[in-house]
Amino acid sequence: MSTAKSDRGPMLGALMRLAYQSLLEQHTRWLAESPFNDLQPAHSAAIQPLWDAPDGERITTLAKSSRITKQSMSALVDHLEKTGYVERVEDPEDARATRVRLTARGRAFGKAIRAFGRDMEANLAAKIGSERVEQLKQILELMRQS
Repeated sequence: MSTAKSDRGPMLGALMRLAYQSLLEQHTRWLAESPFNDLQPAHSAAIQPLWDAPDGERITTLAKSSRITKQSMSALVDHLEKTGYVERVEDPEDARATRVRLTARGRAFGKAIRAFGRDMEANLAAKIGSERVEQLKQILELMRQS
């Protein structure tokens, strides 16, 4: 039984995983060499959504947006709070609840990681062209929304 030529090589899911692993390796190296070496890439699951929410978010909202459990998000937030990247504040809509928001250190990290991301995109654009990078971003956004 022979395998058709079109059935060889990694499929879309595998290609996405392999590309993500490559990006993750670069991210991990950058963190280790940066002033933010007390963080791991997993902490981005909390920091990234907070970047777009200056008033903060509840842990349940962060967990849902990052597609992880509330317990996992709580552990990430605990570490981020201990290391000065986030703070917990009273939720103005519900005095029983708290929100998590970025501190000055968290915002500094956000600026730095976004600059790192732009550099990675520029490096990719130099290899495959900026139009293709924009197309890739649009396709990935469509996939994320579907």
